[in-house]
Amino acid sequence: MLFTRLARSSLWTAARPIRWRQSYSTTSKKSDSLRILFCGSDAFSCASLQALYDEHRQNTDLIRSIDVVVRPSKPTGRGYKVLKEVPLRALATQLNLPIHVRDTFTGWDMPKPDGDPINLIIAVSFGLFVPPRLIHASKYGGLNVHPSLLPDLRGPAPIHHALLAERSHTGITIQTLSPHAFDQGIPLLQTPNPPGIPIPPDCTTPQLHDLLTPASAAMLVETLRRGLHIPPHRSCDEKKASESPPPIRSLRLRHAPKIRPEDRQILWTASSSSSSSCSSSGAAARVALQARVLGPLWTHLRLRRGEGGKKKRVILEDLSVVEEEEEFQPSSWGGAAANTGQRPPLSKEVGEKDGNTSGWETGEDVVLRYRVDEADSEAVLVQMADGSRLRVGRIKVEGSTFKPARRVLESLGSR
Repeated sequence: MLFTRLARSSLWTAARPIRWRQSYSTTSKKSDSLRILFCGSDAFSCASLQALYDEHRQNTDLIRSIDVVVRPSKPTGRGYKVLKEVPLRALATQLNLPIHVRDTFTGWDMPKPDGDPINLIIAVSFGLFVPPRLIHASKYGGLNVHPSLLPDLRGPAPIHHALLAERSHTGITIQTLSPHAFDQGIPLLQTPNPPGIPIPPDCTTPQLHDLLTPASAAMLVETLRRGLHIPPHRSCDEKKASESPPPIRSLRLRHAPKIRPEDRQILWTASSSSSSSCSSSGAAARVALQARVLGPLWTHLRLRRGEGGKKKRVILEDLSVVEEEEEFQPSSWGGAAANTGQRPPLSKEVGEKDGNTSGWETGEDVVLRYRVDEADSEAVLVQMADGSRLRVGRIKVEGSTFKPARRVLESLGSR
C-alpha cells in the first residue's frame, strides 16, 4: 500500500546521517508529552503523519497522542458526481487515529485526548489557515513542514515552482505556525544551504515530491526530538557573523502560488524571457519545461473548414524540444490556427508590483507553422515565435481521446 511504502521510506531516511541547520538554544529544554493535532491532506502529509505515529509507538514519553484533522471530501470528475477523499483520512483510519472533519475552524474547539488539552498543532499541506485562537490555546503553538528553503518559494506549490524556476537545489524547512499569515513563521530547522538538496536533471514534479517527502517527515520528527518546538523559539537563520550568507540569498526570491488550470495553457507568442517563472533558453524549451512540471498542456485550435472557424480546446502531451539547424522548407509547412488565450504569468518575484501585465498573452489568433517529424511520422514539429522547435506527440480534442498529433491536425482541416 501507499502508506506502507511511505512509512518505510520515512524510516529509512530517518536512519541516515542527515545534516540540518538548526536553531540555537543555551538551555536544555524538556517537553511535556505531546498531544498533537495533525492537520493535513495529501501523500506529502501522509508521510509526516506516519513518521509521527511510528515515533509515538516507540516513544510515548515524547508523543502521547495524535488527533487528525482533514477537510471534507470534494466532488470531482465529470459533473462533479464523485466524492474524492483526501489520502490522509484513509491513513488515519488505517492507523485507528481520531479523525475530525473541518472546512472551517470557526466555533470549533480542539479535542481533549484523555481529558487533557492539545499542546501542539502540526499542519502539513493542509490548505486551511489555523487561526490564532487555536495556536495560542496550544502550549507549544504550531509547526509546519514546508518543502523549500524559506523564505524562498513561500506558498502552496513550492515543488512546482522550484522546477519552473529551474532551481538547481532546494530544501526543507520546519517553521512555527504564524498566527498572521501562511509561511511567515520562525524557521527552526532547515536543510543546510549550501549545499541544499540537489534537484536531478530533467526532474519531474512527482520525482521531486518523492525525493523531498521522506526527508521532510524525518526532519519533523527530529525537530520534536531536539525540543525545538519549545518556546522561546530561535530562528535557524541566526548564524555566526563569520559565516558567509547562503547562496539562496543571492537569488531573487519567488512566490509559489497555487497552480491554476490556466497555468497549463500554452503561450504561443511569449518569448522565454517574458515568462517570469522560467529561464529556459528558447520558447520551445519553456513549453517543454511547463509540460514536464505541470503535465499535459492545453490550447485552442481554430478549424479552417467544416465548422466555420469554430475554436476547439485541445490537450497536448509528449512535448519535447527538437534541435534543428535547417529552416523549414515552404513546401513542408502546415498551418494550424491557434488562439493564445489570456492569462497572467505563472508567478512573480518577491517585490514585483501587482498589475504588471508584461507577461500576459493578448488573446489573438496566431498561425502555428508545423511539419511532420521525420523521425516519427505521427508527431509534428511546431516552429515557435523565436524559431525554436517544439515536438508534439499526441493531441486530444475536447470530447475525444488522445491521438497522434499529425492525424489530429489533418482531421481538423489545419493543413
